[in-house]
Amino acid sequence: MHTAEPPARQEPVKVSIVVPTYNTGQTVLTGLRSFLAQTMPRSAFEVIYVDDESSDDTVALLEDEISRQGAEATARVVRAEHSGWPGRPRNTGTDLARGEFVHYVDDDDHLAPEALERMYARARQTGADIVIGRMAGHGRQAPRALFEKPMTSCDLRTDPALLASMTVHKLFRRAFLREHRLRFPEGRVRLEDHMFTLRAFLLTDRVATVHDYTCYHWVRHTDGRHNVSYRTIEPGPYVESIRRVLAVLDAPDTYVPPGRHRNRLVAKWYGKKALDRIAGKRLLDQPAERRAEWIEAVGALAAELPPEADTALPTRLRIVAALARHGDHALLEEQARFEAGIAHRPRVESAWWREDGRLTVRCSALLVRGKGRKTAPLAFVRDSERRVLRLPSRVAAVQEAAARADFAKAVRRSNVRGQVRHREGGTVLNLPTTWRVVELPVGEEHERRGYENGDGSERAAAGRRWARALRERSAALFAKPAARLPGAGRRRGRDRQDLCTLRFEAEFTVDPATADHGRGLAAGTWDVRFQVGCGGWRSSQPLRGHTVEVPEPTGEHAGHAGRTGEAAGRVPSPRRRREAGTAART
Repeated sequence: MHTAEPPARQEPVKVSIVVPTYNTGQTVLTGLRSFLAQTMPRSAFEVIYVDDESSDDTVALLEDEISRQGAEATARVVRAEHSGWPGRPRNTGTDLARGEFVHYVDDDDHLAPEALERMYARARQTGADIVIGRMAGHGRQAPRALFEKPMTSCDLRTDPALLASMTVHKLFRRAFLREHRLRFPEGRVRLEDHMFTLRAFLLTDRVATVHDYTCYHWVRHTDGRHNVSYRTIEPGPYVESIRRVLAVLDAPDTYVPPGRHRNRLVAKWYGKKALDRIAGKRLLDQPAERRAEWIEAVGALAAELPPEADTALPTRLRIVAALARHGDHALLEEQARFEAGIAHRPRVESAWWREDGRLTVRCSALLVRGKGRKTAPLAFVRDSERRVLRLPSRVAAVQEAAARADFAKAVRRSNVRGQVRHREGGTVLNLPTTWRVVELPVGEEHERRGYENGDGSERAAAGRRWARALRERSAALFAKPAARLPGAGRRRGRDRQDLCTLRFEAEFTVDPATADHGRGLAAGTWDVRFQVGCGGWRSSQPLRGHTVEVPEPTGEHAGHAGRTGEAAGRVPSPRRRREAGTAART
């Protein structure tokens, strides 16, 4: 390893930013420039790049930019022997760090201007060992629920909320890392950051968040090659890494006893990282040989886990778990094809701007399968208070899979909400939303024609059909036992007349002056979106044609808003915005 001694400093180092690099190229400069543009004085933090023996010009680019910006006292590049993964470079950077806190950043990501200042202040205010700054995803889905309210003392031993953020892109107290000898696994180990973060979360009850300012920009480039750990994922080693993550729950200092909470922790990796690999489009996108490898590897893991581990899985993955234990590859592929066509189709029922500058949206969505004219409502069989997904017949013949297909509880716990997404910056904000689920009958016409989502008269006719059905059945809320339809007791009529589909109805309001946790929305374009999550299916779809345009601040607030990225003051009324040429489009 080659490194130069850092320059002597008069001011203590508050934060050490540690960045592993490998053949990152020009994109590495985005992160460096974001560090050097921090509102925290350069004398109060340091940046340590640990290069994993890049074969391109990454090191030269960094050194030239550091020199050009006169930042030799702030940033340096350490050349290390090639390890092939980010674990060892992160350990090296941590060993060299002098800051009170260490912030790990990937080589293709960047920080917002006030990130270090706000996160450090939050750590000092709360005494936290770990601080998680709000994230925005670019080509990735960043966690959102974790940042809906301020958190000062999160504890993974009592609350699974922290499972939403298992990456290492956080602020860690360096004394905490030393005390518990927290190190990254070295070598080519998948999920090495999850092993590190899970241990850290289980060793402290002092985790805080910065919920009202987007600190971290998490980037996935389209070619997928701008990351130290980019490689094709091999099923066997990947599942073995999942075992290593789960083994943290059995280590003496991080032991979590059997029970409901442990099952919820296990489900994070057993479900999202293992079973999800053999479900839906993720399985079908693999070549046939690789599909078999994934099914074998995940099936072996499923066989090792106790059946009660399935209880914390979302309903759709409980079905997959049953099929994985059953071991029939063809059935898993058939279920994957069935799931791959499931989506939610949103539509705006009405939207209007209020005189005070707020936008209110009423929208609805159906769970559907298929594409285009072949789209049909997702069907459930009503059986007393059960709502059983109508599975493909061969899958339904597997008793364990059919027994896990009841979505009644999952629908009651659905995640339905309006959102806005900043088109330029990537920040996604959840909005307070009122919603309900309405059951609609699936009859011959619905099964034959489905939910039309086209244009013109076809779409209008479909809208009228569904609106009429909704009026007729509006009292049949899912939270209440539904009345059985005529003929329900007859076997012949049951197959058709007991089928229902689900319509999610919601209303939410966007107040541009307060939508970001009481603060104004940042200047730019905010796309209005509708998210539906049910039983493990979750997607967020834009409500096309509906955006909120926030103008750049002017006058006395311009300097403040430019510094924080927030719009200051109240957004003008629609009339004033039209006059100014900045009206929100709906």
